[in-house]
Amino acid sequence: MRPCVTFHRVTRGVYPDLVVHQLERVTNLLTLLLTTRQHLSFEDVRHALRGQYPENLAAARAAFERDKAILREEGVPIDQVVLGGDRAGATGYRIIRSEYEVKDFGLDPDEALALRVAVGTIRMGTSWSQEALWKVDLESHLYADSVVGVELPVDERLPVIHGAIAESRPLKYRYHDKDRTLHPYGLLARQGWWYVIGHDTGVDQLRTYRVDRIQGGVTSGEPASFERPVGFDVRTAFPADPKLLPDSVDVGSDVAEVRVDPRDIGAVVRDHGEDCIVRTDPDGWVVVGVPCSNVRAFMIWLFGFLERAEVIGPPELRRMVVDWLSEAAREGRP
Repeated sequence: MRPCVTFHRVTRGVYPDLVVHQLERVTNLLTLLLTTRQHLSFEDVRHALRGQYPENLAAARAAFERDKAILREEGVPIDQVVLGGDRAGATGYRIIRSEYEVKDFGLDPDEALALRVAVGTIRMGTSWSQEALWKVDLESHLYADSVVGVELPVDERLPVIHGAIAESRPLKYRYHDKDRTLHPYGLLARQGWWYVIGHDTGVDQLRTYRVDRIQGGVTSGEPASFERPVGFDVRTAFPADPKLLPDSVDVGSDVAEVRVDPRDIGAVVRDHGEDCIVRTDPDGWVVVGVPCSNVRAFMIWLFGFLERAEVIGPPELRRMVVDWLSEAAREGRP
């Protein structure tokens, strides 16, 4: 089985202070720690790879620490113990082969083909998928010329979100200039974007947030802080109504109040249910509450009623609608 490490990152582009011979030295260190039957101290390594580390002790120690860091960053599990006997107190290092090598997944030909097709049609914006095929010993060149059906962005906050979902950790982040706390239930991609879905404790409701719209970093809390609802399915929980999908515009609320001509209330209720009705005004017009998380989708919905619907809140949303209509009137747009 092919080892699970590649050294594509040991280059001048990523580590500008490295020279070409360090790649050889790191490779030799990897081989040495893989083949030894006992843990080796720094002095043991320096002796075995004599001539490859600087003569100066401090410089050699610093170079050794950098080499170990590179290996660990590439996912190599370096086991370390405190040695005894004539080397008492020194730290010993070794790579346990069974922990280093990827186990045989036992894929049959059809399963292997399905994996290649999946990797070939979904691109994550990195080389991860190609490396994944290397690690399960599949021929990566077989998908190199495949037509990409989906290209997904990679966000540095995704690993934190994935971990929080797996361990039931609450997430804290800033979104639309507000601090949010979310119990994340699931993460999925739609139309080229990542969305996290969960219970927003601030509004005490299920909410969907677009990951790339999160402002700044994401932090996670203690594990096992909440329970995911039994039978929760992130695919069915994802909003079917585009007005529920978040965008980059914050109007102060996720729900708009709209006065609707009574002749159109049947269509609104069919889309949003009886609970959307807030009140009926003396003139017979009905005030309804409809989602406006996605302002653009909301405005498309609103303008479909022409003069038979009027936004009355929140104020910022009403101002945006009035401004848009005023500009359209000045420009003579239909």
